[in-house]
Amino acid sequence: MPVKNIFLSKRVGWIIFTILIFVDAFIDTIRGAEGNPLWIPLVNLIGINYVPMLVPLVLPLYYFALKLFSRVVTRVDKVPHAEEILLTSLVVIYFVFDLWLVASGFFGFRLIRNFYQTIPVLIVAGLAYALMAEHLVKKN
Repeated sequence: MPVKNIFLSKRVGWIIFTILIFVDAFIDTIRGAEGNPLWIPLVNLIGINYVPMLVPLVLPLYYFALKLFSRVVTRVDKVPHAEEILLTSLVVIYFVFDLWLVASGFFGFRLIRNFYQTIPVLIVAGLAYALMAEHLVKKN
C-alpha cells in the first residue's frame, strides 16, 4: 500500500477537521447544551448560540498543539509523516465523536450515555488508527 493512502494530506485533513469542529459546534447549538464539561463554564458565560463563533479561536490551538506533538513524535519515534498521521487521528476522533453526538442527540442512542463514557471509545479509535498508520509508514 502506498504511503500516501495511509493518511490524509495536510490540506484535506485540515478542511475535514474544520468541518467536523463546526459540525460539533452547530450540533451543540441545536441541542442547546455543551457535552464537554471542560467547555461548559465558557459556554455558560457566552451562551450556547455563540459556540460556533469559538471555532476560529479553537483551530489555532489545535494547529500549534499538532505541530508541537508531531515534532515530538518525529524525534522520539522516528516516524515520517507524523503530522499527517496525528491530523488524521484527530479527524477520526472527531468523526466518531460527532457521530455519537448525532446518534445520541437526535436518534436516541443510549448505549453511551454521556461524554465521559465516550472518552475510552475515542482513545481506542484514535490510537488504533495511529498505531496502524505508524506501522505501515515504518514498513514502507
